[in-house]
Amino acid sequence: MSVPLTARLDAIPSLAEVAAASLPLGVNAVFTTPEGVLGIARPPRPSRLNFIVDGLPFHAAVSPEEGADGRDGAVCQIWAEVGHIPYSAQSPERRRRLLEALRAIQAVEGLQRARFLVQEGQKILLFSETRVDGHVTPEGLIHETVLLVQEARPFLRILADYI
Repeated sequence: MSVPLTARLDAIPSLAEVAAASLPLGVNAVFTTPEGVLGIARPPRPSRLNFIVDGLPFHAAVSPEEGADGRDGAVCQIWAEVGHIPYSAQSPERRRRLLEALRAIQAVEGLQRARFLVQEGQKILLFSETRVDGHVTPEGLIHETVLLVQEARPFLRILADYI
């Protein structure tokens, strides 16, 4: 079913009014209605993104949430699979050194965003979770990603020697 051009053009002023009240637009806030007209979700819908930084595949999830004070907010999670810890039978020396490096990284004080986690299957993840007031804008998501990568890059280089 196609929406007549005049109906789509008539929706532009109302979209502009909604957009002005919703600025800045959050990630995944703009959508197409079943009628084919652009709309703005308030609050923005949850979204997932995938991208590559320094050859490492990253994933991001943005979830709107209401704060304790009733104001709009969001949780921004960014993570990347760094590698796997080898089993003792594969390489006991590499495993020992990698675990030592991970313990040393976890002992570093002052890390604000970067956390290295070990999941099932000995998978190493770089993980960051940030809560923000208001909506996460595309610029805000890029900013969080850059801060995470800058903070984690020296540790990723250390871990690369053992993975």
